[in-house]
Amino acid sequence: MAGFVLIRSEEPSLKRASWLNVVIDDTTVGKLRQGGTAVFPVEAGPRSLRVSARGGRSNTIAIEVSEDGECRVRAFETGYGLLTAIVPVLGFITAIPGLVHRVCVEDDSTPAPTPAPVADEGGSGIPAGLWWESHPTLAKRIRKNTPS
Repeated sequence: MAGFVLIRSEEPSLKRASWLNVVIDDTTVGKLRQGGTAVFPVEAGPRSLRVSARGGRSNTIAIEVSEDGECRVRAFETGYGLLTAIVPVLGFITAIPGLVHRVCVEDDSTPAPTPAPVADEGGSGIPAGLWWESHPTLAKRIRKNTPS
C-alpha cells in the first residue's frame, strides 16, 4: 500500500519564488513552487527526502511513511542564499548541502508556544515592563520619572 508525503514550502526571501525539485530515494518525484504545498504518493516504509533548486540542494532527511498515512515535511531557505546576490564570489556556498535550503519533519506533538506571563504590580518576581527596565545598569540610566 502507499502513503503520502506532504511538503510545505515557506515563502522565499525577497519574494523571488522558484521551483524546488523534490527527490525521494534518489529519484525526482516532482516539483514544488516556493511558498506552496504539494502531496506526493510514495510506498510505505522508511524513505530519504531532499529538495534541490538553482544548483544547490538541501540536507537529506530520513522519513517514515505509514500505510495510508501522511508524513508532513517543511522546506525553507536559511537566508545564506542572499550572500551570493550580495557577494558573487561566494557562489560556491550553494554547492554545500543544507546550507541554503533545509528540510525538516513537522512534528505534530510539538506544543504551541505559550505567551509569556504578565507580571502583576505586587512584585511576584517576574520582571514587568520593557527589557531595559529590568537590567540594573540600564535601569539607572533610563529611569522612569514617576512620582513616589
